[in-house]
Amino acid sequence: MALAVAPGFVAGRAAGIDTVMVTGTNGKTTTTAFLVDLLAGVDGPEMVVANRGSNLPGGVAAALASAGGATSACFEVDEAYVPKLAEELRARVLIWLNMSRDQLDRSMEVRKLSRRVGDAGRFTPVLVANAGDPAVVANSGNFEERIWIAGAPSWRRDATACPACGGRIDFGGSSWRCQGCDLRQPEASYTIDGAGRVTGPGGKRLGRILLEVPGDFNLFNALAAAVAAGRLRGLRPEHFFPELSRVGGVGGRFTEWVLSGLPRQPKLTTYLAKNPAGWEGILDLVPAGASLVLGLNARVADGKDTSWIWDADLERLAGMVVIATGERAGDMAFRLEVAGCRAARVPDQLQAVALAGAGGGRVVYLGNYTAFFSLVDSLGRLGALRSREARAGVGS
Repeated sequence: MALAVAPGFVAGRAAGIDTVMVTGTNGKTTTTAFLVDLLAGVDGPEMVVANRGSNLPGGVAAALASAGGATSACFEVDEAYVPKLAEELRARVLIWLNMSRDQLDRSMEVRKLSRRVGDAGRFTPVLVANAGDPAVVANSGNFEERIWIAGAPSWRRDATACPACGGRIDFGGSSWRCQGCDLRQPEASYTIDGAGRVTGPGGKRLGRILLEVPGDFNLFNALAAAVAAGRLRGLRPEHFFPELSRVGGVGGRFTEWVLSGLPRQPKLTTYLAKNPAGWEGILDLVPAGASLVLGLNARVADGKDTSWIWDADLERLAGMVVIATGERAGDMAFRLEVAGCRAARVPDQLQAVALAGAGGGRVVYLGNYTAFFSLVDSLGRLGALRSREARAGVGS
């Protein structure tokens, strides 16, 4: 309503607020959660405004409408809207995490979308970004200051051809370069390894980041948040390292549950991922011997085209028994069978989780947007308690 009545609402409301935008195909919500926590520790919780998940202009406007006297803002922004919101928010820093294929039925091709994100440099001076992603590096030229971060190698199948000249990208060794032009991985100001050890400018060891949430990608996201918060508030990134361990599962992501309503009270971990890069990153976290449930919907928020599941390397699950669930459980079950899995099709998600947990032990659920949130909203019917609640005796 605010945007309809007052088209300049976002720009007017954001004036005087130090703003950081977070974008990229994967990791926006968790990185924003890290950033909010870090800035709250400096400015005070009541002085930080943020959106969570609602990353289109309407979500940003809704957050600003209740900003009060906020001094800083953290907004996750859908890639397609980054330049528009950068102009209106006059953000001081943009965190650009990665680029990969996503929601193929309605999203732009990766290269075109990357060029659009790069246009934000006309309005936002500082870029904190992924040195390992050629699509990010090739479109960073508009930013006055670029702070590069490097972590564990991630999804590369959308960057086999150079976004600048079309030549072949060579990913040999510890960095990448184009075989046809001068585009290459820039020297990173900050690097982080799989153990959370951070190296800064000049190879100086800055300390270690320890997180409650798993995954090398989250270590990278946490470092990006620390670097951006430091740049915004004139502090060294390592100042924030001890604070990062406070952020747990965000909206059910990376959350541990105890299914106390089922016999033997199995443990469940819930993960959200929405595209091939996200699914492959999460599948790396599945422990040996866990029962795996994969949820797939195809609503507007998910993207109605489910062909992306053929781009994810599900062949790594060959030989496993995997339960396919959700509104498009049939699509997923067929994909799993082709991958060499023994697939069970159980469209009802609660029934699927209950079946997976029938023998006790560990259950891992991975679903895309609406499948994931539908399950999380209904877990109470299985007597699910977050692990912290269960340990504290909540509901007993």
